[in-house]
Amino acid sequence: MTKITRTKALVLLVSLLLGASDAFTTTTPSSFGGVTTMKQQERSTTTSRLFMIGPLQKFTDKEEYEKTVENLMAYKNLSREEAEKEYDSFLENPNNYALSKGEDYYKSLGYNSLMDGVIGEAEKEGRGEEVKERIAEFKRQSKIKALSVISVFFAAIVYGKITYVPPPH
Repeated sequence: MTKITRTKALVLLVSLLLGASDAFTTTTPSSFGGVTTMKQQERSTTTSRLFMIGPLQKFTDKEEYEKTVENLMAYKNLSREEAEKEYDSFLENPNNYALSKGEDYYKSLGYNSLMDGVIGEAEKEGRGEEVKERIAEFKRQSKIKALSVISVFFAAIVYGKITYVPPPH
């Protein structure tokens, strides 16, 4: 194998790896509660979106931040400090926030965990088996994806180890 071919193979391997990593990424709503404002729809560049969501929104888009905090105060009857804390935790990690709220909701209904609650409520609706199957399928696919990514990393390391020729002394 020539050096150019090795480089092409490595680039191909990295691009495949990056493609596989899409399975582990998610998109999150750009505003609290899933409501998108006209101002947010106008933002089209990655750079502007990067600075308008997440923890930086408090400093870069103060108007939107204040509006959301005020809505939380009114809707959930929270103090300003509580509303800011709530929204900041959402901005910090929307996925963990949603999971935490789901867990809290199902625990308030008497379930031990989020999954127990999801299955229990589905059983009440007569969809328990369907939901159990979907959860099992999701877990199976997640394992396959994780093992695929690990295998690609391992193959890249083995490939590098096999093809590396140390410089002569």
